[in-house]
Amino acid sequence: MGRQETKTEYLTKYHYPRNQFRRGLLRGGIALLAKILIDYKVFGTENLPEKGPLLIVGNHFHFLDTVGPIHSTKYPLEFIGDAEMPNAPISMKIFPRIWDTLRIAQGTANLAAMRAAEAVLEQDGILAIFPEGHVHKPPLGTPLPGAAFMALRLGVPILPIGTFSEDNWDIFGTLRSKRRKARVVSRIGKPFGPLAIGEPGKLPGRAEVKAAGQVIMEKIAEMLPIAARGPYTTGIV
Repeated sequence: MGRQETKTEYLTKYHYPRNQFRRGLLRGGIALLAKILIDYKVFGTENLPEKGPLLIVGNHFHFLDTVGPIHSTKYPLEFIGDAEMPNAPISMKIFPRIWDTLRIAQGTANLAAMRAAEAVLEQDGILAIFPEGHVHKPPLGTPLPGAAFMALRLGVPILPIGTFSEDNWDIFGTLRSKRRKARVVSRIGKPFGPLAIGEPGKLPGRAEVKAAGQVIMEKIAEMLPIAARGPYTTGIV
């Protein structure tokens, strides 16, 4: 199959936006639960671009951090994430399947995922990815190369969203022990990029990917409390 045929196949398969009814129900459910059970605040909505293409990047301190881009924007989002989610509770594995996220197989070339992402963004779509690739406790850690490679390869604006819960998303435990709702904040930064690598179509090298990953993580860090920023504090006020 030629390159143009492959491109057409992916544009058809990942016609943007997809699954709007199903995702709309999930978004509505999230909004309702956030209103009833969580003290959820969103800052920086004035930074949201009117349309794509756009790559959203964020932290991943908890499985529920994926709620951040959904609840703080009204975009018809595509997510790209770990296909296996080996450490996720079974209940958390259901939602990516219902949302129908684009799945990355860790440790592989992920050519299919890259082509799917290209198809989404070529249609002025909006794609969300968590650069660290897995859930971990704060602070921020080392990113996997995928998000930086994608940002360089696809050359689209990037939007950082930091989501943080001082109660670690312990919704019912906070209600029981602290007699209040769990506190969650999503901060939306200003778009930056595109990150350029020089010649159009050129594959980014290892050093370029590492440098781009550093920039991306610093922008995410700016949206988080100081204690959650980890090593990404250079130049941050």
